[in-house]
Amino acid sequence: HVAEHRAFGRPLASFQGVSHQLAGFDTQIQAARLLSLHALWLKDRGSPHTAEAAMTKWWPPLLAYDTVHCCLLMHGHYGYSSDLPFEQRLRDVLGLQIGDGTANIMKTVIARQRAGRDAVGN
Repeated sequence: HVAEHRAFGRPLASFQGVSHQLAGFDTQIQAARLLSLHALWLKDRGSPHTAEAAMTKWWPPLLAYDTVHCCLLMHGHYGYSSDLPFEQRLRDVLGLQIGDGTANIMKTVIARQRAGRDAVGN
């Protein structure tokens, strides 16, 4: 869409505000993929992976929400309509954020793994 849709006589992707967002999300999605693969690799090896699993449960769904929301905004009013899948995808990723445990719970799990249960508390 951003390569084809034009504003002020230029493709949307030619504007830094759009192209930099695309580059940022692409980079973060790759990082989330690698984080997930690392957690799985640790599990496959039989190594401790609780913190990495918790990281994978809270950050990629948050990133997915931010990415879909940005896509919706880039499509303007049409992105908000039910003609495109963005509003459904937003609900889907919100479900992921809730279903795997809230971000704050996952952050507590990570902190306990790194600093210790006694230091972090409940």
